[in-house]
Amino acid sequence: MKEIRAEGKTIKDAIENGLKELNLTREQVDVEVVREEKKGLFGIGAHNACVVLREKIWGDESKKENKAEEKQIKLEISSSGFKPTGNILEDTKKLLTDILAFSKIDFRIISSSYNEAEKTVYINIETRDAGLLLYDGARGLLSLQQFISIVLNKDDNNKKIVFRLDTEDFWAKTENRIKRDIEHAIEVIKRTKKSYGMKPMHSSFRKIIHDMVKNDYPEYTTFSTGHGKFRKVIIKPNFRRYGKSRQSLVDKKEDIKEEKVESKEENV
Repeated sequence: MKEIRAEGKTIKDAIENGLKELNLTREQVDVEVVREEKKGLFGIGAHNACVVLREKIWGDESKKENKAEEKQIKLEISSSGFKPTGNILEDTKKLLTDILAFSKIDFRIISSSYNEAEKTVYINIETRDAGLLLYDGARGLLSLQQFISIVLNKDDNNKKIVFRLDTEDFWAKTENRIKRDIEHAIEVIKRTKKSYGMKPMHSSFRKIIHDMVKNDYPEYTTFSTGHGKFRKVIIKPNFRRYGKSRQSLVDKKEDIKEEKVESKEENV
């Protein structure tokens, strides 16, 4: 957690000075006022305002919220009488049908399948209410995926079944957009010789970046940085591929840790 003491003619100026030094936004920090500004008399006894800025640990808050949400979901599912049959695909379809019916969303399943090797259920639906699922960065669709994934794994977390819901070719369009963003990032890296930071995004989208770079650009590597909604992917040259020793042991550990984090987030 980053923490800094900053001064300015006013409290506002002190906060802005601290944000510039931390390279963070106002929403990313907590502010503690240490001392208010004082003008004094003819400048005598005057002093600047002083504040302490502390970076918010969004990751810890998200984990607490996710645990509480998961506990509530389990209670709701238990009371609803849902019992898995052992057929993962049919259980997923039933859960999806019940949830959307409860939400008064009419839909039709276009295709469905279960990839046992990847432990992933794929369901593509058609609905006039697709906008409700895709609004605000597909928040509804992603939340529904997470909800059903938790239910599918509630009796055995080691199963790690992943549910992937699609409508209006959302995932194909998203992957194409991310692919273009990665191509742009690689061009910038080649031109500037510096690492490139993608914009903050959901863990499902970050995982797509990690996989694409790993498969299509093996001379580059990725890792994530930041917390919660501010977490983003950094793309940089993979010095290990060229036999150079620039990448430190810390970076190597970070790469391994990041793969585990993204995989864990995708499986919840």
